[in-house]
Amino acid sequence: MSVEDIFREYDIRGIFNEELTPEVVSRIGLAFGTFLQGSGEVVIGRDTRLSSEIIETIFSSSAASLGCNFDSVGMVPIPVVNFATWRKKPKAGVVITASHNPPEYNGLRFRHNDGTGYTTQNKTIREIFFSRDFLKKSWSQVGKVHITPPNETLADYSGFIIDRIKIGRKLKVALDPGNGAASVIAPQLFKQLGIEVVTINAQPDGRFPGRDPDPSVEGKEVLKELSELVVKTESDFGVAYDGDADRAVFIDDKGRKTVPEKVAIMFAKQYLGKRKGKIVANVSCSIVLDDEISKMGGEVVRVRVGDVFITEAIKTHKALFGVEISSHFYFPDFYPFDDGVLASVKLAEILAYSEEPFAVIMDRMRSYPSLRENIECPDKIKFLVVEYLNEKYGKEGYRIDVTDGVRIVSDEGWALVRPSNTEPKIRITVEGRTDDSSKRLLSKFRSDVTSAIKKFSG
Repeated sequence: MSVEDIFREYDIRGIFNEELTPEVVSRIGLAFGTFLQGSGEVVIGRDTRLSSEIIETIFSSSAASLGCNFDSVGMVPIPVVNFATWRKKPKAGVVITASHNPPEYNGLRFRHNDGTGYTTQNKTIREIFFSRDFLKKSWSQVGKVHITPPNETLADYSGFIIDRIKIGRKLKVALDPGNGAASVIAPQLFKQLGIEVVTINAQPDGRFPGRDPDPSVEGKEVLKELSELVVKTESDFGVAYDGDADRAVFIDDKGRKTVPEKVAIMFAKQYLGKRKGKIVANVSCSIVLDDEISKMGGEVVRVRVGDVFITEAIKTHKALFGVEISSHFYFPDFYPFDDGVLASVKLAEILAYSEEPFAVIMDRMRSYPSLRENIECPDKIKFLVVEYLNEKYGKEGYRIDVTDGVRIVSDEGWALVRPSNTEPKIRITVEGRTDDSSKRLLSKFRSDVTSAIKKFSG
């Protein structure tokens, strides 16, 4: 990976001390400070990665040298940084995180003053970075870096949620923060709500010794320990968070990993029971969402993968709720950004008033067999590969949706081929009417993607 490749569609991400070096981080700080015209307040926070504090120090110092003032809220989950930004209404927010990536990665995510992410603004910052046309300030025009103790921000965040969540009966929940940023808030918040908690991997550690920071990674039993803990302790459900806690993967009371769209239907039902409206989902979400939401009188609006696109669509459509297949959940009646910790306590609230256990609710909903696969593909050709396949499938007469990558619809089901926005991979998602049709779809599109990669790699 080169320095050019660390600038993604909605964040900056790379391996620390390789392409994301201290010198590069300093230049990003200068580019960001220039973008802000050397003025204004900025809320900044970081995840548990070993390099996060170093990156925060270098970045904030560089931008402060141009006149920006920083309020550092310390090591907290990304939803808490977003919350602090939304509450304080500064000029911008910044999070030092690489989310679910392996521990050697790190990155930066820029936020609007409502806590949602940058889109086109990232391109402007990238252009400033490479042009090196940075703002210049004299020694007397520099900004400051203020430290707000993390406990203050965490207490404000917890109080906001506790005031809005009501737990109707005693529950027991098994939590797996994965040694990530959720460790500093999730167990404590559940206990404050009167919920009995059992935990694993609940100590912050940027090496992520307990499990992969991606709780939904395919092909690995990363949640085996949590599933066993749920069953052993007779918990009502289990939750696994990713590295920065903007995602929550749920385990039912039988120890089974749940489908995010089915959990989303539970959340949507709570809102649609009060008034009709729209639910925003990304293009790779299961059609079970459309089936169930339409029964409730709601409507599903599909958009591109990525939190920035979900939040924009929620605002545009005044949507009641949002979901991504990667287990991001959005509750706009609380605030406009996604939050894995909030999603988990919202689920507790629903189950506390339910006469049925989690597993029974999940099993009642229809399932369509779906399969997913990630294929390694260099960043420099992954978009070319998908563009080529779009043209190929168009000529073959498929019904195509190009909202995000290329989505192909056939009588057997549908398939989505899209370049990852965060990794050198092409992601394939298929959903068939039967198990056999899903397997046939995955085999075909895997073969097509692999052949196309060879074509552009030669």
